[in-house]
Amino acid sequence: MQTAFYAGVARAVALTAALLLAGCNQRIADVNATLQLAALGYKDVAITKEYVAALPYAAIQFKWGHGPRVLSALAFAEGEELKWVTQDKAMIVTQHGRLVRTQGFSHNLTYTANINNDPLPQLLQLWQQGNPALLRWGTEHDWQPGYFSGYKAISRFEYRGPEQVTILNEPVTLVKFSELVIYPKLNIEQENTFWLATDTGAVIKSRQFIGPGLPAVEITLLKPYQP
Repeated sequence: MQTAFYAGVARAVALTAALLLAGCNQRIADVNATLQLAALGYKDVAITKEYVAALPYAAIQFKWGHGPRVLSALAFAEGEELKWVTQDKAMIVTQHGRLVRTQGFSHNLTYTANINNDPLPQLLQLWQQGNPALLRWGTEHDWQPGYFSGYKAISRFEYRGPEQVTILNEPVTLVKFSELVIYPKLNIEQENTFWLATDTGAVIKSRQFIGPGLPAVEITLLKPYQP
């Protein structure tokens, strides 16, 4: 079972228009423009601050495994979930900076449990309280292809201090945290990394693994979503 889990498979079927439109609160007329916008940023193109400021939608830049950095536009905001589309109509879903689902890639994270108790949205404030128990979290994940369901993950966050990162060719000082994630059933440990804004605690940059032995996804927030 684990062998099949780590084996490479053919690329998953691209998202259909019906899936993209289901339950969205963005006007349907904007969808094609959003997908065209997402198609502009690929193959590690240079993206300037001025270019991002002129975009009509929120935007992130992300890197999947060893692939290129991709400019991804926000397609839909559904409650706390933000759905970002790529140039080939694949999609990643985030919640307060946490990658909770993916669709249209060779391997996909299809479910993340207990997301409402994730410390990440208040991580900076929780750390300042000095109680390590507040920095722990338990969840379960499902993955595809295959039938990999209900894999428990236990994580704890650790403060790594301020760190300067470069975003849109400008240095930014952020607060770095590591998230040590253990999958007890697989006896595997991984480490996610989050860089937070020093004032709001919002996740500005992250490097998250979608599962044991699966690619890491690097996400950089370029233009935040404004409800």
